[in-house]
Amino acid sequence: MKKYLSKYILLFLICVLLGLGVFLFFSKTEDRNKGQRKTLMNRVTTELSKKGSENIESDLNAMISSNSWEEEYGKSNVPTDIRYMSLSGSEDGMYEITGGTSVWKITEDGTVKGFLVFSFNDDHMLRTIIICEASIAVVFVIAVLFFIYIDRKVIMPFNTLSEYPERIAKNENAAALPESKNRYFGRYIWGMNMLRDRLSGDNRKLRQMEKEQLTLVSTIAHGIKTPVANIKLYSEAIKSGLYRDDGVPDKKDSEVADKITKNADDITDLLQELLESASKGVVVFEPKKESFYLTEIEEFIKREYDNRLSVLRIPYEIDMRSKVMINSDKTGIIRILTQLMENAIKYGDGRGIKVIVDKNEDGYTFAVRDKGSRIPEGEMPYIFNSFWRGSNAADVEGNGLGLYEASFIARKLGGDIVARYLDETEETELEVFLPL
Repeated sequence: MKKYLSKYILLFLICVLLGLGVFLFFSKTEDRNKGQRKTLMNRVTTELSKKGSENIESDLNAMISSNSWEEEYGKSNVPTDIRYMSLSGSEDGMYEITGGTSVWKITEDGTVKGFLVFSFNDDHMLRTIIICEASIAVVFVIAVLFFIYIDRKVIMPFNTLSEYPERIAKNENAAALPESKNRYFGRYIWGMNMLRDRLSGDNRKLRQMEKEQLTLVSTIAHGIKTPVANIKLYSEAIKSGLYRDDGVPDKKDSEVADKITKNADDITDLLQELLESASKGVVVFEPKKESFYLTEIEEFIKREYDNRLSVLRIPYEIDMRSKVMINSDKTGIIRILTQLMENAIKYGDGRGIKVIVDKNEDGYTFAVRDKGSRIPEGEMPYIFNSFWRGSNAADVEGNGLGLYEASFIARKLGGDIVARYLDETEETELEVFLPL
């Protein structure tokens, strides 16, 4: 919600300015009305004073019955009642009795003959101001509730979903989005899950084809290496004169043997290049370093795995032993931890997963532990090879590239990854080290 605080402040300021504008408008209207009333009262008082009649009350009634003041001064500025009070005196001026009543004196030759009491109905102005200000307050509350609704139902879900297509595009492991009946994103989520399943299926087929291609190339390469090695042996034998009757090396035979050896070496180099090029495109990653806090890694793991592991009933914990800033590739680290978490989920026994993030004098460590079937000691050196799958993976879906990708990215970032079995806790630990 902090992210959208500025728009609430802006809305509040708009409503305050609107309320202030309404207040100033009605204040100005009230001042204008007071001026109109004073003009009317002065006119009535002056006309009665000039007449000098002894029956002022009769003249006043005649004036009231024949007036057209509403057209000239406005209905709100016409007094609801005018009363005459006979009194003598010498004071000059107007006396305010109440907010809606004014008293004006009638004089003749400087002598006060009486007073006119003008009564006005001022309640409507106050009611109007209260209604307007209350309406603005209601509009503000409704607008705030509307923005909160939009935030909760549209903006916040969209921000959550906005990273998903990018992750799919990068071929990162992405769990299916939780199904939702949200009227705005329900169909979108359904469509994204369909796209994810389709791309995952295509990706599995592609990985299988890559594996078959690499296997074919590797088989051909290794098949060629044996006769090439034999050719080099024969050339060395020829060069040594082994096949001559006298057993003495011949200069021309040696020159031919050297050429044969060189060609055999060229074939070996070509085979090595062929093997490297065949496996080069299996994982694509180029590091782009940036500064970020380790807590951002913790937030990603919680956002990605809290709900999923809860559904799978797998307890897990994150041990953040350091929360400092790191200069590395955040996307790369996330890809590594994603592969390690997926590995722990697939091959663990569900008793628990632990993630440890720490920093020491040499660099940063990211470790994932799970309590599952132990990897045979003899297979440990091979678990980071491409397309390699252990003896415990027969019934588990996979392509043998997860740990290879994690190792590949770790090396790209200047670090390494190791696997070990912790006898004291009966856990398999995969630990990534990245230098400072």
